[in-house]
Amino acid sequence: MLILDTDIVSAFAKADALNLILKLFKSEIYITPEVYEELQVPLSYGYMYPKEIFDKVKVLDLTPEEQRSYRDMLNKKYKSG
Repeated sequence: MLILDTDIVSAFAKADALNLILKLFKSEIYITPEVYEELQVPLSYGYMYPKEIFDKVKVLDLTPEEQRSYRDMLNKKYKSG
């Protein structure tokens, strides 16, 4: 599994080279919900490259249990320091 951040997925999509990542990594490729949200901004300004990303890359959503675990980890981190 490969999880892409906004910068790398945007750069490849803008260069019309997203397929290179898909060919290079022959595993499931994802973006996080936060990356999806960030890509909505250029889309709202009329840039079309996020549509290619949304068509070709899955969004990796956390299960409710994973979300709780993540929040617990954050709470421990910020309460202790």
